[in-house]
Amino acid sequence: MGVARIQTLYLILLAVYLPGGSLLSPAQESVRPLRSIDEIRKLTYEEARLAPPVILRVHVISHLLSGFDGQDHSGGMFFEIPKDQIPRLGETLEIEGNVTGGFYGPYIIVDRIKGRGGGGLPKPLYFRPDFIQTGLGDNRWIEIEGLMVDIEFGDSKRSGKGLLVTGENELEIRFRNQHDDFDLRRLEKMEGSWVKLKGSGAPLFNDQRQRIGSDIICSSHRFVEVVRETKQIPSVSLSEIGRWDSRRTTQSLVQTVGTVTYVEDPKTLILQQDDHGARIRTLRPHEAEAGQYLTFTGMPDTEGYFVGLRYANLQPVEDKSAGESFEFPVLESIEELNPMSRENAMRLVKIEGKLMEKQGRLLSMQIGEELLPVRLAPAIPGEALPTIGSVLGVTGVKLVEADQRGQVRSVTLATRFPSDIRVLSIPSWWTPQRYLIAIAVLVVSVFLFVFWTLALKRRVLKQTNLIESQLVSNAALEERNRIARELHDTLSQGFSGVGYQLASVKNHMESNPDRAREKLDTARQMVEHSLAEARESLSGLRVPSAADSLRFPETTIAIARERCEEADLRLVVHHTLDFDPSCLDTETAYACHRILLEGVMNSIRHSGGDCVGFGSGCTDHEWLFYICDNGHGFDPEFKPAGHFGIQGMQERAKQIEAGLTVESSSEGTRLALTLAKSSL
Repeated sequence: MGVARIQTLYLILLAVYLPGGSLLSPAQESVRPLRSIDEIRKLTYEEARLAPPVILRVHVISHLLSGFDGQDHSGGMFFEIPKDQIPRLGETLEIEGNVTGGFYGPYIIVDRIKGRGGGGLPKPLYFRPDFIQTGLGDNRWIEIEGLMVDIEFGDSKRSGKGLLVTGENELEIRFRNQHDDFDLRRLEKMEGSWVKLKGSGAPLFNDQRQRIGSDIICSSHRFVEVVRETKQIPSVSLSEIGRWDSRRTTQSLVQTVGTVTYVEDPKTLILQQDDHGARIRTLRPHEAEAGQYLTFTGMPDTEGYFVGLRYANLQPVEDKSAGESFEFPVLESIEELNPMSRENAMRLVKIEGKLMEKQGRLLSMQIGEELLPVRLAPAIPGEALPTIGSVLGVTGVKLVEADQRGQVRSVTLATRFPSDIRVLSIPSWWTPQRYLIAIAVLVVSVFLFVFWTLALKRRVLKQTNLIESQLVSNAALEERNRIARELHDTLSQGFSGVGYQLASVKNHMESNPDRAREKLDTARQMVEHSLAEARESLSGLRVPSAADSLRFPETTIAIARERCEEADLRLVVHHTLDFDPSCLDTETAYACHRILLEGVMNSIRHSGGDCVGFGSGCTDHEWLFYICDNGHGFDPEFKPAGHFGIQGMQERAKQIEAGLTVESSSEGTRLALTLAKSSL
């Protein structure tokens, strides 16, 4: 786009924003161009998007892919120009063009270069690396110092990159020149040397237009000077890396050798030499494998409590005298007795412990009272590991993270090969989980068995009651049949004989009166005998007639008192029950009478005491009668042969659905009879 066309567009846009929307007057038609970079940097983003014209006089200080960095007396800026029109370094140019807002900030689109001159480069501003990151050196000619750690060029000798380090700051160097080649041999010799470098700051932005840092654009090998040359990078043992030396005033590269014991990621590995290990961070992704013996060149790097290398390059170790590959030493793992300490950090160790847990690629091993995480190598399939509780022997690299005071933050044992894990013993099939499952099954089985037993008991009880009912019915029927047979054998046969005797009496009455009288006496005796037998047979059919006139419990108390007086014992009566005797049927009253008298008689016969008690009472639901004594007691469970007193009482109580309990101790015996009111 020509400058005249841009100016016309700029006038139209200004006319829109002027009051009344009118165009500029002829005196205002010429827009004043901006003449310093400082004025351009003061524009807002919206003002820069209006593309105001510029006329600048600048020095070319650096080349970029699509333009160059230029600087005037007030500052520096990027100038966009076709690649084939980029001027040479050091030229002084008078430029006409326009400002554009850009995505990250304003820059200049060059429309025309009016004049050229060989004014050279301006005086550089000396910057510390941390100041460059603030943006003060953006697009300005600056000078910095640092350790040249790396230089790398591709196929083109006009484009490459390097790394400059000062303290904890690192700056990426972009080597760019559109006209001349770099002297690569000279630059590569500067690796490991302390250099002074001139160039322009190149700001870095993210997608949110936020500034995140700076690179340095260096457009000639002439802009890199060696301040302190390192003719030979010192070789040190792995344990001496970072060791303090009062003769060293600046950072420098060192070289060391060792065996790779573990590869953490494509740019990080663990190196071990003799009894010392360290973490190495490489400049570029490496292809090292565990077991290789390599040479590493890099800068000492401190991570908390441990020192390793960063920005490292690696190469195989060669035996220069023989011209063949050097046969590197074989490392032996040591037994780790204190796995959670920082001792033997980054070394190849071996442990024995119990497998407690598996989580993906991480195992948890119990060693004594401590748990140690074990990281599985990709070559070890997790599903091939033994079950929880197995005792394992594990070989691996002890990775320790600790702060500068030596306080351990974490410890992990990293394995490398399938052979690093050995199964020493396998736990019994009865694991805690299986024990729990077996206990659960057993508990459920017991519960089901108890439930089945209760159901069976209930069913058996129901069947037993039914059978008992049938037995009682059958017993009554059998008793009736027995009495019928007895009546038949006694009354029927007896009265038949009587008939025969009477007939004989009739025959002898006149002929032999004495014989007739004898027959008549015989008939009378037969009648009496038959009546006696009938009486005995009928005795089990009903309650004796004395029960009809029984007044319970007064009669019981009276008889008990008589029996106690005959035995010379004292009877204590505590009769508080007040109820109508008619509320008890005759059979129930008689049964209670017989039970309580039997209890009194048992106390008289067997207790050996001098006092018998009789008591009664009631609650809302039942009546209570009890007999007690102060004798020596007895064992209610012991039933001597020929004694049926307690059994008879229990059978009578069961017939009337009463409760009967007998309690005995060395202090006496207590018999309690309870009658439910609802059952009467």
